[in-house]
Amino acid sequence: MKTFGTISRTGLLLVAALAVNTCWALPAKKPQAAPGGPVSFVVISDPHLYNARLGTSGSALEEYLFAGDPKLVKESEAVLEAALAQVAELGVRFVIISGDLTKDGEIASHVLLAQHLQKLEQAGIEVFVVPGNHDINNSRAVAYLGDMTRPVPNTSPETFRALYQRFGYGQAIGRDRASLSYVAEPAPGLWLLAIDSAKYQGDPADWIGGRISAETMTWILATLQDAQAKGKRVIAFLHHGVNAHFLPEPVLFPDYLLDDWPIVSAQLAAAGLQVVFTGHYHSQDAAYPLNQQLEPQLTLCDVETGSLVQYPCAFRVVTVGETALNIRSVRVEQIDAFTGGLPFQQYAEAFLRIHMEPEVIARLEALLFFSHDEASQLAPVVIDALVANYVGDEAPTQGTLVTIRELASSPDPRRQQLAMLLAGIWTDLPPADNQLVVPFTFGQ
Repeated sequence: MKTFGTISRTGLLLVAALAVNTCWALPAKKPQAAPGGPVSFVVISDPHLYNARLGTSGSALEEYLFAGDPKLVKESEAVLEAALAQVAELGVRFVIISGDLTKDGEIASHVLLAQHLQKLEQAGIEVFVVPGNHDINNSRAVAYLGDMTRPVPNTSPETFRALYQRFGYGQAIGRDRASLSYVAEPAPGLWLLAIDSAKYQGDPADWIGGRISAETMTWILATLQDAQAKGKRVIAFLHHGVNAHFLPEPVLFPDYLLDDWPIVSAQLAAAGLQVVFTGHYHSQDAAYPLNQQLEPQLTLCDVETGSLVQYPCAFRVVTVGETALNIRSVRVEQIDAFTGGLPFQQYAEAFLRIHMEPEVIARLEALLFFSHDEASQLAPVVIDALVANYVGDEAPTQGTLVTIRELASSPDPRRQQLAMLLAGIWTDLPPADNQLVVPFTFGQ
């Protein structure tokens, strides 16, 4: 069993050297958030921060952006800065970031993120992080040099914990020795359960998906039991989904859910957990588990937060009430970066649509065996559905419904299958996605 109870001397020296080289000076004493009033916090996911020193131009980077990963990589720091500036004005107690902190786990990008998070810390706002599938032992950590790439140092589990010592691991009141999971108490009586669901050992081809090992689940369930006994309320967060967020997700995108996700969801719900904040799929969505009749079971609500670097570039603001969490979505509306004269939200949506088209065409060819010309013709209706899913609170127009009915009535079984998939993506499972209230009585 791999343990993370200690940090190697090499890892500490590496982090120290990087901190000096980037002029990263930690404050001598952390300001404390003002007590009193309702507790509120912010949820950010998938900032995918990329250090621009690693290159922002050339055919190699453009190829990456058009290879099924339509993220605002070059604008990632500007988007993060804008989001954190908004957060600093909200008067929240703390921030959680549910994984994929960096583009591909480059140490240079992790250090840059820690610098930005330090600004929140200096404003009296605590930050708590967990890793995502991009953050640790990532062999795709590269610099972009024109038409070529060059490997750069990536991040080990030990170095990750050292880099984010002030952003979760140092505040922990309990840690799991089998993973980078921990529990903290950011407000009196409120426990924050940070679950490391990333795979960064074994076969890298399997690392997009997530898992919770038996050892870590034992620790999680014991922590929840301890919280119940002490009358603590618990909020959990991790990178991978524990509930399906749209009907065909387990078929189309299984790696965006935990291994054995129905079992994990049931275990957590049985232990009393009522809400978990996730990311990974880049969608503003919330979903309860479904029974065999596809009816929602109002037990554990999986509140997924989209990526800062993918339209709609949103985060969540959560207020803890006596018996419920009040959750609302906030978008980044303006950044200090070139957007071609377009408002940022319009720029981000256009970027997403343009850069996801090749991947959509490729999937239509591979999954439903359409020709390239057929897939190119059908791609816009699929892109519309996926973009609506990313935004949340999907509501198909009459024209969209007509298109789906026409596909469903086609004699071509491929078009019939596509109609079923589109209907599943457009079906918005309860509860609401962007403005919602989630019951929260754990530990009371």
